[in-house]
Amino acid sequence: MPTVAITGAAGAIGSVTTRVFADAGWKLGLFDYDADAVDALRADYPSAYVAQADLTNIDAARTAFDGMANQHEAPHAVLAIAGGFAMQAATEATDADYAHMMDLNMRTLFNTARAALPHMQSHSESFLLGVSAPAAENGAANTGLYAASKAAVAAYLKSLHAELHSEGVRVSTLYPMGVVDTPANREAMPDSDPSTWVAPQELAETMLHAATRTARGHIQALKVYAAT
Repeated sequence: MPTVAITGAAGAIGSVTTRVFADAGWKLGLFDYDADAVDALRADYPSAYVAQADLTNIDAARTAFDGMANQHEAPHAVLAIAGGFAMQAATEATDADYAHMMDLNMRTLFNTARAALPHMQSHSESFLLGVSAPAAENGAANTGLYAASKAAVAAYLKSLHAELHSEGVRVSTLYPMGVVDTPANREAMPDSDPSTWVAPQELAETMLHAATRTARGHIQALKVYAAT
């Protein structure tokens, strides 16, 4: 039975992904920043390893993944879903805006990779996935810092793949190619039609598919489109 570690496991995408992997029979390591959310995860998945962790802090990330490896099992797959979104005009963004976006999206991935990879490499084959965005490639008005942080995510993951694929670590980047159907987005865009948005279930099932490939069938870039 393989083991997966999921960061942002209580979020809109992470919670669905957790359920999909649990239903597929994977052992779970679940990480989230919010203490109340972590308590709920422990209640819902009593056999999982669950940890509260601020993944913007490398010591916290290492403590969480060391705990998983020592008390549960080293992960065969790591899904770095933790991240965030914010809008501001590019020329009006502040140093705090910059730090916030880079911390939420790039630093959480950077620390997750550094904390998890030593344990993942105890397996002959393993899998790491992070989440980027179309804005990383195309840019978008009022999302300059978000786009830059997601571009950093994509570049970092490509570099990890180049370094590690010969050692049995497959690295993929997930691109939700449109608005994701989350409660927050429904509240923010009440006049839009969520049936045309990307479903979290589809993202989760895409991650499961990618995690179960072998080196001979690896999918490095996973682009999931909304209905049009």
